Amino acid sequence: MKEKSWIDSMKNLGAIRLFCSLYLRKSRKGAVTSAQELDLLFRTALAAGSITPLELSLQMGISKTIVSRLIEHLTGKHLVKKIYSTDDKRSYYLKITETGKQELDAMYYYYLGPLYDLQEHLGNKDYEELIRLIQKANESMVSKIQNGSGNTGHIDKASF
Repeated sequence: MKEKSWIDSMKNLGAIRLFCSLYLRKSRKGAVTSAQELDLLFRTALAAGSITPLELSLQMGISKTIVSRLIEHLTGKHLVKKIYSTDDKRSYYLKITETGKQELDAMYYYYLGPLYDLQEHLGNKDYEELIRLIQKANESMVSKIQNGSGNTGHIDKASF
């Protein structure tokens, strides 16, 4: 392990964690939904037509088990509904309900406010470049996970 490389990597990780802490808000006290539930709700609302639990798992970078738990919470709150496949009764996709749309309308600025502030402070060009690079990094990691070579929870010593 190269000491300098390790130190720089930890500094970079610290910068990423700080960025997330500063710009990703936790759920508001007394909110109907948690931040993770709201993320799933936004992704369901933004999906072209419908979205499957597997697609949500990949987009959110979380396990199918956690997605299933979030879906159960949101269906229990009548914010999303399951539409079962006519071919395979075990398969379903999600649709946002009117109640879910109202929840998003009530909460979106609270969660997006820090990003609007960031865009204002960086300017459109730098903000768009930052978002482009974040999306590129996310696509790379999702691709690695889909191919079975992604984040497995251990460090490859050869990379140091």
